[in-house]
Amino acid sequence: MTRNEDSLLVGEPSSKTELSVKPKPAIIDTWLSQFEQNIAHDFQRRIGLDYKTTIAQIIEAADPFPGMRVLDAPTGTGILARQFVGKIGQEGKIIGVDETREKVEAARLAAQSAKATLKTEWQVMPLDKLKFTDGSFDLVTSGMALHRLPNCQKYLAEMYRVLANGGRLLIADELAPEIEPNALLQSVRRSYYRFIARDAAEAEAQFRSSKEIIHLLNEAGFNQTVVRALRQRSKHDRVFALIKAVK
Repeated sequence: MTRNEDSLLVGEPSSKTELSVKPKPAIIDTWLSQFEQNIAHDFQRRIGLDYKTTIAQIIEAADPFPGMRVLDAPTGTGILARQFVGKIGQEGKIIGVDETREKVEAARLAAQSAKATLKTEWQVMPLDKLKFTDGSFDLVTSGMALHRLPNCQKYLAEMYRVLANGGRLLIADELAPEIEPNALLQSVRRSYYRFIARDAAEAEAQFRSSKEIIHLLNEAGFNQTVVRALRQRSKHDRVFALIKAVK
């Protein structure tokens, strides 16, 4: 059983939120550094989706508007943050946050190379203790990161705090299949990332089902959530999905 790009996995019955995920061409043609080209290649191999098209779908689902205040956390290479340049007007702002100076500097340099520095700001701070006042943002984005965060509950609670009333959290990530994954395959995956890829965060990654994600979002205070699958190779495989929640 393969789920296509329009599959709706889970939504609150009372939710009126819908994700718009029509494929569009990449927003910036010169965005990919050599490092990001490697990420794009790995993303397509792992997920089975085109990286640029998926980024464009995420930005479209965000429904950017003039004056929007955007927080991308964790920002990683800054790929999502800089796609909002030119879409939020002169009064908007974009801030990318990550926990290490190395990551933030890489994001800043990537934005500079892509000529996307206008309206972008980069800051180093812990994701579970952001130095922003309550209600500072209209949108928080998170790309391919939630499964790597050691304390998902604290992260979601902090994102809820910094969002204005009616603000949205938009997450793009892999979710666990509804069917219990094979224990042996999980063990092989952990060993690969621990000993071959040497990526400790990915080795300890925790993939949650759509129902678990909605439960965590409800606990954090979000009252409307829609999860839309973009790709699932089989019913036993993880689901790549967009999760949109409203404060």
